Amino acid sequence: MRVGICGYPGSGKSTIFRALAPGAGGDREIAYGSIKVPDERVEYLSTLFHTKKKTLAEITFVDVGAGGAKSGGAFPPEVIQAMRNVDALVDVVRGFENPMVAAAPDPVRDERAFDDELLLMDLGLLEKRVERMTKERKTGPELEMSKKCLAHLEKGEPLRTMGLTEDDRKNLGQGVQLLSMTPLITLYNLSEQAWNDAANAKLKEVQVDATSAHLALCGAIEADIAAMPEAEQKDFLEALGLGEPARNVFIKTAYRMLDYISFLTAGEDECRAWNIRRGTVARKAAGKVHSDIERGFIRAEIYRPEDLKALGTEAALKSAGKLRVEGKDYVMQDGDVVNFRFNV
Repeated sequence: MRVGICGYPGSGKSTIFRALAPGAGGDREIAYGSIKVPDERVEYLSTLFHTKKKTLAEITFVDVGAGGAKSGGAFPPEVIQAMRNVDALVDVVRGFENPMVAAAPDPVRDERAFDDELLLMDLGLLEKRVERMTKERKTGPELEMSKKCLAHLEKGEPLRTMGLTEDDRKNLGQGVQLLSMTPLITLYNLSEQAWNDAANAKLKEVQVDATSAHLALCGAIEADIAAMPEAEQKDFLEALGLGEPARNVFIKTAYRMLDYISFLTAGEDECRAWNIRRGTVARKAAGKVHSDIERGFIRAEIYRPEDLKALGTEAALKSAGKLRVEGKDYVMQDGDVVNFRFNV
C-alpha cells in the first residue's frame, strides 16, 4: 500500500513525512519510507508463542513533492505523476503561522484549493478524452463512462464521491488515472498552540468514510516523538497525557479507509500480519503467504485472537469448538488467525 504525502509549500509536509516514516528519505527527489501498522494482536500472539520473529503489516509513504510558489499554486508535472502512482493521497493542510508564507493559515481555504486543483485536472483530461472519442465517432462503455464522470465533475464533485464500482472503472478504460478518484486523507498540521486551542476541536475530530478522511496532528511534536528511542517515547507520551503517538491513529485511519484488513499467522518461528483487501476469500489470502499454498489450497483452520486470549491454548480452542475449518470461498475477517492446509 502506497500513500502519497502532498501539500502546498510551507504546510509542513516534509515534517509530517518524517513523523510518519522516521529515518526515511535519501537523496532522491521523491522520498520513500515504510512504517509498520501497529497491531496489538501480533504483539499478544508473539508473546504467547515466544516467537523468534514478528512481522507487522506495512504502509509505504511517498513524499511526492510540493505545489507552486504560493498556496493554490499549480503542481508541477513530476509531482502530478507521482500523485498518480499511489493508492491514496494525503493533503497536508497548514494550521500554523509560517514566516516563509505571506498568507495567514486558513485550513478551509487551502483544503478547498487542493480539492479544486485535482478536480480541474481531471475535468481537463476527460473533456479532451470525450472530445477525441466523439470526433473519432467511437461508441461504447468507455465513452459513456467518461461522459458520466465528466458530468459529475462539472457539478463540482470529485470522482471519489461517485460510488464507482469495479466494472465502472473497467469501463472507463485501462490507463486512465484520475486524481479526484483517488481516496483522500486531509491532514490538518497544527502548531502546538493550535493543537491545545479548544477552538480547533472540530479539526481534531477523526472523520472517515469509504473514500476520504479528515484528521489532525501536530507535525512538529510527532516528528520529535518519532525521532526518540522507543523507551523515551513512552515516557514523553505519558508526560503529555497521551496513550500513543497521533501518527498511529493516522496509520490506522489510512489502513481502514483503503478497506484493508489483516489476517494473522502465528507460531514459534514467526507471528505475522498480512494485509489484504476486505472481501478477499481464503484461497486468495493464502496466495499472500505463498503462491504454492494458493495453488494447492485444501482448507483454512481459523480461530480468533480474542478466543485464544480467553481460553489460553490452541488445545482449549479445539475443545471449545472455537477452531473452525473453512473452505476456499470463505471471506476472510480482520484478525483471523489462520493455518493454511495445502498440498502441491
